[in-house]
Amino acid sequence: MRINKDTLGRMLTKDGLNSIFVEYSMAVLGDARLFPRLSLPRICDAHAAWKSEVEHVRENEPHLGDGLDHFKQCGHLAFWLRRLSPVVEVVDLDFGSSELPMTPRQQDFRELLFGYCNEFLAFDLGYQICRHYEAHQKDTPSERARSLLPSLAYYKTVCHFIKFKTVSPDAMHLIYKSLFYHNGMGD
Repeated sequence: MRINKDTLGRMLTKDGLNSIFVEYSMAVLGDARLFPRLSLPRICDAHAAWKSEVEHVRENEPHLGDGLDHFKQCGHLAFWLRRLSPVVEVVDLDFGSSELPMTPRQQDFRELLFGYCNEFLAFDLGYQICRHYEAHQKDTPSERARSLLPSLAYYKTVCHFIKFKTVSPDAMHLIYKSLFYHNGMGD
């Protein structure tokens, strides 16, 4: 799945989040030889809740001329996707095939997805969108965004945190923003 400058805008349309999330989850799980069984009503509910919050901010916070930035939008998006958990089952497509053995990285990734599938997809989709926006800024593209690849251990920690703790959309916003924080002193 390819993320671009129009992804957030497309996701706010009636069927945008639905088609993007389906394509995204199939691509991510496919890399681990897994297939997601999705609940389309849950994706629609996540879309409605997310869109409502974005519109609420636009209407009630005039000092935010353009509404929520990509960090805040992704924080809210990840919150609702995780909360509504649209992946209801993960199907193993490997069938124990010895013809194409999995790498240790694939095995570790599969373990992560079996335990935290919805959390991973919610967090990573927001992360990938933020990463794209930061890496493609007009004035000063972020080199950090271009090279930042969180470790599997980082993903496990974040997924565990957002699964078992009360994590607000604002907390998700801060997590994303902190990943790309630049102190202006050469990083």
